[in-house]
Amino acid sequence: MLAIWLASSLSRSSKLTVSCANSPKVSLTEWLARQRSHRIDTLEHVKKALLQHVLDQSWRFKGFTDHWKRHKISDIFRVTRGKVLPTSSVANQKSLATPFPVYSSQTKHDGLLGYYHDYLYADAITWTTDGANAGMVKYRPQKFYSTNVNGVLISTQGYANTAVASILNTIAWKYVSHVGNPKLMGKVMADISLELPSIPEQKALSSLLENLNNTIRTTNVKLSKIQLLKSSLLQQLFI
Repeated sequence: MLAIWLASSLSRSSKLTVSCANSPKVSLTEWLARQRSHRIDTLEHVKKALLQHVLDQSWRFKGFTDHWKRHKISDIFRVTRGKVLPTSSVANQKSLATPFPVYSSQTKHDGLLGYYHDYLYADAITWTTDGANAGMVKYRPQKFYSTNVNGVLISTQGYANTAVASILNTIAWKYVSHVGNPKLMGKVMADISLELPSIPEQKALSSLLENLNNTIRTTNVKLSKIQLLKSSLLQQLFI
């Protein structure tokens, strides 16, 4: 059922038709841009709907029938946070000298601020502690540096993964304090409890979500290239 629903949703996203402008080249880039944008919207909708069905357990992966168990964050994670890092120390490009991604509270580029020569954590979950994006949760694979506006969840039991981060992201916003500057501090995060599937089912869900995320990311890159091409063509038309 899950595979059929995903295929059907993505198939509908490829049937978009749009009107064209006067210039054939510009009209083609407009059509391509709108098609990519529509596909991104569809993928985001698919991801949201998928999580809703998974969370209410109306959809389960084949072979998994055991009940989800409720866990307190402090029971399955070590709760900590990032450190202050001046933006002047962060490189814009990844290199041999600065190989580690730096994540902050920004929403652009999945929170990627730049790159640094050192790292703090590896394979962990981060959440934004302060500001307009407080409560936003992300899984960070491999080694990375986190700024001080991020809390960090570290697990030695395998709970740091895309599935748990996605599930936690659906409820973390409820615990954000809006007295003054929005905040979701470590003590509050540590007391949050949530229902989770077994580690093997988490891995299956993580794989599916990561495939969706990669497709969205790739489509966004293609959309950006098409928009740059369109801008270049428009400049040539009006020189």
